[in-house]
Amino acid sequence: MKIGVELRLSADPGELFADARAFEAAGADSFWPTGDEDRLVLLAAIAAVTWRARLIAVGSIDPQAAGALDRLSRGRLVVASRDGDEFVLPGAEGERERWKSLPFPESRVAWTELRTKHEADGVSGLVLPNDPRLLDLIRNPDVQEDRSDIKLAFG
Repeated sequence: MKIGVELRLSADPGELFADARAFEAAGADSFWPTGDEDRLVLLAAIAAVTWRARLIAVGSIDPQAAGALDRLSRGRLVVASRDGDEFVLPGAEGERERWKSLPFPESRVAWTELRTKHEADGVSGLVLPNDPRLLDLIRNPDVQEDRSDIKLAFG
């Protein structure tokens, strides 16, 4: 199951960039901008500090801006569409990836249940909010004991 991370430009851009680097190092597949800020500017900034994770823009975007961002990100820009409560990403050879955006799971048991349910439904990936606990879930997806006391430092 692929994991995408919602990112929002907050008070400190340095924290956001450190978070993006940490999530990418942990194995996150993609970054999804949220909020009212210009999503392409946010994706361009994230492209500058990451090297592998895909950059997802949902909906229509200006073709010239998309081309520039795709070049800046070395081909990592993906334009997704919304289909009901799912996102659809174009895949290789005409395949399509189905993604779901979910709130952060309440527990590790809930995390395992969410992954199992959506894998069985054929969902390719889950998009979760940026949360310090998400880094632990990505790094240790199958650990079951309660780790809610962990305080992770990003960056």
